[in-house]
Formats: sequence, structure tokens, C-alpha cells
Amino acid sequence: MDWVTTLGGDRVGRLLDAVPDPTLVVDDSGVVRFANGEATRVFGWPRQELLGRSLRELVPDWDADKPQPTGRGQSLSHALARHRNGRTVPVDLTLAPIEESTGFVAVFLHDVSSRIQLEQEAERTRDELIANISHELRTPLTSIVGYLELISELGEDEVGPQARRLVEIVARNAVRELRLVNDLLAVSFVDDYLARTSLEQVDLGVLVGQVVEEQQLFAHGAGLTLRLQAEDSVMVRGDSDRLVRLLENLVVNSCKFTPPGGEIRVTVAGDGPNAVLTVADTGIGVSAAERERIFERMYRAPGAIDRQVEGAGLGLSIAKAIVEAHSGTITVDSTPGLGTTVQVALPRSEPRL
Repeated sequence: MDWVTTLGGDRVGRLLDAVPDPTLVVDDSGVVRFANGEATRVFGWPRQELLGRSLRELVPDWDADKPQPTGRGQSLSHALARHRNGRTVPVDLTLAPIEESTGFVAVFLHDVSSRIQLEQEAERTRDELIANISHELRTPLTSIVGYLELISELGEDEVGPQARRLVEIVARNAVRELRLVNDLLAVSFVDDYLARTSLEQVDLGVLVGQVVEEQQLFAHGAGLTLRLQAEDSVMVRGDSDRLVRLLENLVVNSCKFTPPGGEIRVTVAGDGPNAVLTVADTGIGVSAAERERIFERMYRAPGAIDRQVEGAGLGLSIAKAIVEAHSGTITVDSTPGLGTTVQVALPRSEPRL
């Protein structure tokens, strides 16, 4: 039965035809029964050729098994409408039942190409601003750190105990700020940063051991125990500098989110074709909702903000990018109040004979 006849006239059809957004009407099986003029423009099919087509064919993101919308309807953001020539257009969909008893659903499509372009331009502008500011900060900070290192090397007759202690405090804070600036630069140019990745055979256990040793002082200062268990000769093809950055970010992140008296356990092991690095802590943990966003750039979990944990939310996003540049995977398992485990799997390579 024709949907217009079912609804008792073509008044609804005329109204939908006047809607400025592309609009379809589908039946309870997801088959198109009406298309307005704007819909023919978006999909490239004449109106009569749109009728009888499946909504799933026109909008591949649409799940035909979803229950039909009821009441005020439902929305689907960031879907792709497929033109007859294969080109796709990003759209937001709003679905609303025309009348509960008929089974017909109006599908309103809103072309969001311009909005996405504006968002991309805004992101590029933000990255350029961050990069410019970071460059301006990096030069004086590098100089400050260098001169502080020179002061720390002076003899006791030139720098007294109290002055040396103050210099150490300044140096520690300057190094932390320099690390943040370097993170900002890396995240601004992450594609260029990773494009310079130089792969060579690396013993992951040895590399992790060096990082853990270097971070022992930081962990001890935070009242934490940092332990390492590594198998021998767990080889990967990787960029040593990038992998060190990855390891530092994971270990420092665990230290920052673990209360004094806690423990961070770092393990390296072979698991079939993969080398597996695990960083497990007894820290504050994160909720399931927070885990969904934990690798987003500049995302800071509410727990970090509440506890005034230092950082800009860049470490894990950089870590994820480095892992993916090495064709690996990174996952997080966490329970609030009990701790967090981050696991990295990298393709294993055979040691050279």
C-alpha cells in the first residue's frame, strides 16, 4: 500500500517536499517510499529511482536491525550519504515516526560538510598556535636547563648547600616544563614527528630497563615502588627514541596517578608473534566512561582535575600515536580505586645471529 494513501492524502508529502533538508520516508523494513527534491540532489538519483531502495544502500552507516524510532525519534551523527557516483557526503540524520500506527519513518538528513571543514580549519589553527607558542618557550627553557646543569657542576666553594638545593628545585621544574613544551610540539606535528621514525632492531627489555632505572628517582620522590620484570631478548623493530618517549610517558603517568605507598609494575614478555609491555599500577583508576576518551588529545579525566595532577592530557595520545606508528596496539584496563593496567603489543622480530 502506498504510504500517501495510508496516511490519508498527499498533504504530508507536500509538506515534506517543502522541507529544505534532504528528506526520505521509509517503511518498517527500511525501504524508501518517498524522497523530496533535496534528497535527489544529495543521492544523485531521480526521485522514482530512489523509491524502493534500501536506506542501508543510501546510508551505509544505517543499521537496518535497529528498532524503529518512537516518540520524539532518534539521531545518528557523522553518517555518510552515498551518491550514485560513489562520492560520499557527511550528514547528520534525524529519524521521526510520521504516525505510530503506520510504521513509516521520516528521515531528515543535514549536510555537515561545511561544519566539518570549519572544525578542521579550527583544529589546524589551534595546532599552529600551539606550535608557535611552544617554539617560543622551548628556546629559553632549553637555555635555562643548560645553565642550571652548569651551576650544579660547580664545586662546593662556589655553590653552597642551600643554593644547590634551590638550584635542584628550579632545575626539576624547568625540566618538567620543557617536557610539556616538547609534548605540545610533538602533538602539534604528530604526523611529521612520526614520519621521521627510524626503525632498527631493539631489545625492548633492555630499553625498558634503562627507562625504569632513570625514573626510579621520580618514583621514589613520590613515595612509590617501581619494579621491573623483563624477559631476555624480546626484540622489536622500532625507533629507540620514540619507544623511550612511549615508555617514559606510561611510567610517569602511572606515577602521577598512584598515591604514596603504591606500586608500579613494569613487565616485558614475548607472547607469540608479539612483544608485550605492561605497566600496571595500584593507583586511583578510571571509570569505563573515562577509558573511552583516555587517548584523546588534551583530555584530562575528572580524577586528575580533582586531585590537581600535573599535566596537559598529552602523554597517552602521544603514546598511542607512537604505538600505531610501530604497527602495534595499546589497551587500558582499569578499576576505580584499584589501579590501571596499560598493555602495549608490538610485532616481535627475530634477533640477529
